[in-house]
Amino acid sequence: MLKKGQKWYKIEDVAEKYEDSRFTGGGKILDKKERETLLSLVDPKDKKILDIATGTGRFAELLSENGAEVIGLDASREMLLQSEIGSVQGDALSLPFKDESFDVSISMRFLHLLDPSDIDDFISEVGRVTKEKFVFESLHPLSLRMLYQWALPQGSRLYSNSFLKEIFHEVSVVKKVKSHERFIIPYGIYQSLPLDLTEEIMELDEKTAEDQEWLASTIYWEVFFE
Repeated sequence: MLKKGQKWYKIEDVAEKYEDSRFTGGGKILDKKERETLLSLVDPKDKKILDIATGTGRFAELLSENGAEVIGLDASREMLLQSEIGSVQGDALSLPFKDESFDVSISMRFLHLLDPSDIDDFISEVGRVTKEKFVFESLHPLSLRMLYQWALPQGSRLYSNSFLKEIFHEVSVVKKVKSHERFIIPYGIYQSLPLDLTEEIMELDEKTAEDQEWLASTIYWEVFFE
């Protein structure tokens, strides 16, 4: 049975309007900052990269433009039809690739759609197909994010750093983990702000969020594999 979020991403009208609904107005600044953050964590040049839950291919295209060979994977055919990057329709818990097929894997705006019981299997499966590291993000439960959590159509979950670190410890292929705090103000608020206000607010947000594990709504993770 498909979860609420999985059903939502498979709606053709949602897929077609996904970019326009999120990355206009203040969302343009958020998009720019997200791209800068990803490139600060991943050097894409001459790397083979897997983008899990690639959606419309926003980050896959960025990495490709910066020298990577990128394959996108998503469960939603409707979302993949919006992407210009080579992609595969598939299940993130059973990746259709051989062991160590990629140098790096990424997954943005996805972990919150997984059930807690699936996260260790997900990390293990990513580790199986990835040689170097996995970069992804999580949404912190003790942040402003929870104030509008009930309103999200995806039925998403928020995971604490301590919960995720415990899982990393249990996955045998994980060698080392680094975390990076970003954005006290959640994504959805930025996407609803007018463009002329967003840049100034985000500059203050970034300064406040740095190294503030309990305030940041978004945590970026680097998981290094054996």
